[in-house]
Amino acid sequence: MAGTVQRHAGTAVTVRLFFFAGWRSHLALFRWLRPSAFIPTVLGVPVVQLVWFVHLGRYLGTYPTEYYVVGNALNACAMAGLFAPAMSIQGERLSSTLSAVLATPANRAVMFGGRIGPAVLIGTLTSAVMLALGTALGWLHIPVATLPQLALAVLVTALSCSACGLLIGAIGLRTREATFLANVVLYSMLLLCGVNIPLSRLPGWLAAVGTAMPMSQGIEAARRALSQTGGVPGLLGWELLKAAVLVLLALVMLRVLEQISRAKAALDDA
Repeated sequence: MAGTVQRHAGTAVTVRLFFFAGWRSHLALFRWLRPSAFIPTVLGVPVVQLVWFVHLGRYLGTYPTEYYVVGNALNACAMAGLFAPAMSIQGERLSSTLSAVLATPANRAVMFGGRIGPAVLIGTLTSAVMLALGTALGWLHIPVATLPQLALAVLVTALSCSACGLLIGAIGLRTREATFLANVVLYSMLLLCGVNIPLSRLPGWLAAVGTAMPMSQGIEAARRALSQTGGVPGLLGWELLKAAVLVLLALVMLRVLEQISRAKAALDDA
């Protein structure tokens, strides 16, 4: 039975499978063993996005510069969070290694859950770099007293985005469109999650969709942390709840779609 050996192998093996196997899979599938591939992919696009929206916002004069810096800085973690888990699972299909991975007796929740670890780490790092860049350019002031809450908001937001990426990766077990779906979600989050436009300015149904999507409460928590207006724990609690629901849905879908793919002999059908 899948996972039986893993459950009786001890804590050390479980920890190794979760962290090291997830990290190695991340490096191998994305070829981020060299900084020349890592830096343009993970940092290049967010930097251009941050600079573009800050200058556009300053030109329009609709909201303070800090509003755009915080929103786009936290949105930077979405690229790693959405694409890394999704492509690491679909990439197994494309490289014809999915059958070998699923033939192991390893616990599925541990094996696939570990795929979000590198995404959370890289997403947090990317958002931190964007915030540091905004501060260095004089667009943002971060009081020292707000750093703990701000760091927690960044981490929780990266976790929520990565959980959504895991769900997209689960869908990738039975479809070739996981990358397309990740792009749709990424740009939907840019429009609907309060990155550059407040949820209060959106039509009611779009605001409801944005509120339910990952990142929205995380961005608001970061803004409140910097302005020291309170309410940060409650917002982060909602963001963590969304992350937990997304992870649970992803693991259930992985299990169901694995069984369907086995029945139809379509595990490596790329």
